[in-house]
Amino acid sequence: MTLAFCRRALLVLLLALTEGMAAWAAGSFVNPIVAATAPAGSADPSVVWRDGYYYYCKSLGDAAIGIARARRLEDIGSVPMVQVWAPPANTAYSKELWAPELMYLQGKWYIYFAASDGNNVNHRMYVLEGNSQDPQGSYTFKGKIAAPTDYWAIDGTVLQSSGQMYFVWSGWRGANDGFPQVTFIAPMSNPWTISGERHDIASPDRSWEMVAAPLLEGHSVLYRNGKIHIVYSASGSWTDDYTLGRITYSGGDILHWSSWIKADNPVFVKNTAGHAYGPGHNSFVKSPDGTEDWIVYHAIDNSGGGWAQRSVRAQKFSWNADDTPNFGLPVALGAVINEPAGTYGGASINRMEAANFGGSFIRHAYSRGRIDANVNPYDDSRWKLVPGLADANAVSIESVNFPGRFLRHRGGEVWLDPNDGSGLFAQDATWRVRVGRASASGVSFESINFPGEFLRHRDGLLWRTPLGNALDNSDATFFVR
Repeated sequence: MTLAFCRRALLVLLLALTEGMAAWAAGSFVNPIVAATAPAGSADPSVVWRDGYYYYCKSLGDAAIGIARARRLEDIGSVPMVQVWAPPANTAYSKELWAPELMYLQGKWYIYFAASDGNNVNHRMYVLEGNSQDPQGSYTFKGKIAAPTDYWAIDGTVLQSSGQMYFVWSGWRGANDGFPQVTFIAPMSNPWTISGERHDIASPDRSWEMVAAPLLEGHSVLYRNGKIHIVYSASGSWTDDYTLGRITYSGGDILHWSSWIKADNPVFVKNTAGHAYGPGHNSFVKSPDGTEDWIVYHAIDNSGGGWAQRSVRAQKFSWNADDTPNFGLPVALGAVINEPAGTYGGASINRMEAANFGGSFIRHAYSRGRIDANVNPYDDSRWKLVPGLADANAVSIESVNFPGRFLRHRGGEVWLDPNDGSGLFAQDATWRVRVGRASASGVSFESINFPGEFLRHRDGLLWRTPLGNALDNSDATFFVR
C-alpha cells in the first residue's frame, strides 16, 4: 500500500466524518439574536466577551439591571437573564434606568447606567462595582459619576489610553438645554470617579446627525494598532435614520476637540432591503479565538417601527488599510451568518431544541431523558458535547449539572446514567452526529452500536429507535442552541 493511497483513504474518511459533523461543529445563526420585546423593544446591547462567555447586560423595564451569560453570541437572548441590581425607591436614580454598560476594569466588574427620579431633565450617570469575579453576582452602588459641571448625562463608557482612564458620555451643554446632545470626555482617577472638568469633543454638525433631533449618543470605544476610535449613534433613535458615526484620536491633548477627527459620512446605515432600519447603539466583541471582530447593535425591524421594534443583531466586520473599521451594511434579517470563529473550542455547552416542538428541549428528570418546555432547573437542559466515549469522532452527551453522567440507551429507553467505565456503557453513550433527518439546519444522533437507530422523542420521553416515516424523522431532529 503506497503512502499516496493511505493519504487518499484518510482524506475520504475525514470528509465522511466532516459531513456528519458539519451541522454541529460549524454553526450558523440568523439575526435577530434578541427579538424586539414590548413596549420599547430590545435596545442598547452591552455585550462583553470574557473567560469563555458572552455577557449581555440590559435594562429590565427601565427599573432594574440584568445580565445574561452564553457560550455562543447568538444565544444571549435565549439564556436566563439574571437581575443583578435594582435601585431603592424614591431616590434620584430610582427610575428611567437606561443603557447599562458592563465593563471589566482594573480586575473588577463595573456597570455604568443613566437614571433619574422620573423626570428626564434629572438624568445622570451612576456606577455599580461588582463584589466578585462573577458578573452575574451582586453589585455595590458606588454613586453618581459626574464632572464638576454636572448637567444631564446618559450613555457613559470608559476609554483607556496610556494607562489613564477617561469617561465618555452624551450630555447637554447647559442645565436645561435639551438638544443638541454632544460628546463629552473627562479624566478619571478610578472607575467610579471623574477627576477633572468635562470637555466637548464632538457635536452634531452633519445633516445625517440631525434627523428628527441633533444628537450624539451610545458611544463605544474601539482600539486598533494604537489607534483609538469612538463610534457613536446619531439622529433620533426612534427614526429609520438613526446611524453610526466615528471620531478618531489623532494625537495631542485627548481632552481637546482638535485632537479628534470626525468621519465625514456615517459608517453604518440602514439596509432597507434587509429590514434593518436605524442601526445603532452598539458593542464590540471578539470571537472566542480572538481572530475576528464583531459588532452587536440594535436595529428596527420594519420602516417606521420606532422604539417598539428594536431588536438586537450581530455581525462580523473588517478593517480598512488605515486601521479604521469597515462595518459594511447591516446583514438582512433571516440571512445565514457563520458564528464567531472558535465558538466550538473544546467541549461545547448547548441546549438541544426539538425541531417539531419549538421551545421544548432535551433534558433529564429523575434520570430519565425527555423533552420539556420551561425547564426548571435550567441546567437540566444544558449539555456538553464531548468526544465519544467509544469513538472520538462521534460524541457523548454529558450533563452540565451532573458531570460524569451521560445520555445512554438501555433497552431502547434513554437515561442519564453515571459512566461505569465499561465498554458497554461507552458504546451505549456514544452517538454519531448526522445532518438533521427532517431539517438540514438541525442535527440527528445515531447510535454507534445500533446503526440505523436514532435518539428521538416520543410522548415526551427519549428513546433509541429506527426511523421509518416523516414523523419519526421529525422526532429525531434537534436544533443545537
